[in-house]
Amino acid sequence: MSIDPNTPVLLGAGQATEHLDDQFVGLTPQQLGARACQAALADTGAQETLATLVDRLACVRLFVDSVPEAMAPVIAPFGRSTSPPLSIIQQLGLPNASAIYSRSCGDEPQRLVFELGNAIRDGEIRAAVICGTEAIATSRHLQRMGQTVSWDEDPVGHTDDRGAVMDLLFDTELNRHGAFAPVDIYPLQEQARRGELGMDKPAYREQLAGLMSRFAEVAARNPYAMFEAPTTLEAIRDESQKNRMISDPHLKSMVAKDGVNQAAALVMTRYETAASLGVADRAIFLHGHATGSEPAVLNRPSLAQAESMTAAYHGALRNAGIGAEQLGAMDLYSCFPIAVWCAMDALGISLDDPRPLTLTGGLSFFGGPGNNYSTHGIAEMVHWLRAKSEASYGLVGANGGYLSKHAVGIYANVSSPFPERVSEPDFPTFVDTIEKPTGLGRIESYTVQQKGGTTRAIVVGRQLSDDRRWVGIADPTDDALLSWFRDGDPIGAHVTVSAEEHNIVRRLADA
Repeated sequence: MSIDPNTPVLLGAGQATEHLDDQFVGLTPQQLGARACQAALADTGAQETLATLVDRLACVRLFVDSVPEAMAPVIAPFGRSTSPPLSIIQQLGLPNASAIYSRSCGDEPQRLVFELGNAIRDGEIRAAVICGTEAIATSRHLQRMGQTVSWDEDPVGHTDDRGAVMDLLFDTELNRHGAFAPVDIYPLQEQARRGELGMDKPAYREQLAGLMSRFAEVAARNPYAMFEAPTTLEAIRDESQKNRMISDPHLKSMVAKDGVNQAAALVMTRYETAASLGVADRAIFLHGHATGSEPAVLNRPSLAQAESMTAAYHGALRNAGIGAEQLGAMDLYSCFPIAVWCAMDALGISLDDPRPLTLTGGLSFFGGPGNNYSTHGIAEMVHWLRAKSEASYGLVGANGGYLSKHAVGIYANVSSPFPERVSEPDFPTFVDTIEKPTGLGRIESYTVQQKGGTTRAIVVGRQLSDDRRWVGIADPTDDALLSWFRDGDPIGAHVTVSAEEHNIVRRLADA
């Protein structure tokens, strides 16, 4: 079958990791990103020519530029570039490249592949680089060592800066009861899943460990992994000094770790260009692509499910014209286990499925480089597909927010026309919330945190009178109540909520 010469292809994929070892030099985020881009250009087999053809470089938004400005000095105490993509372009010496600085959230890498692929197909650009980078581990290390450096850069030129657009990460009710961050909110979703499955805590802990052990096995073999992965299921499952409870039910071994020095990059161009340069055999094709967006967390019909994620996975497969059974490998977004479970449910696969669920090792063990993780996943998929002698398909699932935004790509080592856009289904807001509940409530989910010697339980419940959803805090003065949340299983139990005390939750006297 002849291949349309304008078909966009992925021609290069590169990664860079700086470990805190005897090879450590302390690269800035831009320097690390440039290394990944150089690796991706070299991976094309035609680096010198392609560098002159790159018309656009898109950088996935760094973590420091994805948070409220007041937090930036804490995350980047040594300063930062005013335009990371321009800084990287100038370091690489790309003579014709314009700069894009993406929105926040982990779905952006896959969205950029689709966007820039369309620009290549339509003749707007000849070649593009997609990259991302984080050097948070270096920043923290230098602070611990008492060193002072400057990472400030102010490159000259125009940047298509799309802004953080992080409004989906803020929820008034969750925030005012102490649930601000992913480590606060994802556990609420995880506990809700356990409740829906009717599993007790030990059985669910075992299931979590079984899932994450599969990721650890992959990370242990990946030279780009930032962390030393646990070697046994027991090390992941059992609470210990090295594996402390972060927020029930998640132990340290089960959550994304942002303290990384990692960068990844992809090079895209037309098939005709690859053929003219004699490197068409390196080309990987995007066969399917779909995206989705969820309502706010508290408005979803189930805290444990993501209907738009399911729709995006199904849409990408339909777009590619294949079924899930034809996938040879997957890299499922794994910031927290619930994200993997939802993706597996969408694909109809179980924990005993022998196919890879990750090619990197996941955000817990490989590393969680901010919004850019899935660029690493796509890079690994490019190399996995290239190594296959037979026609093979792989899926990369990218997630942003709290199972809030999704982008799914189906890749293959055989040609296909570039996919058309799949319309996002519009799921209505199903569940109303109430700021000041009255009367009895039913516990839908909860999480317990232990910080600074204190125990805190955040509770999500339903008002019995009308099923509206509320957020509250277990009475911090009631040690027996806190023990019940910590050691018992309160899901489904009826409680009282005192709106006059900012939604303090108490157990019924006869419960």
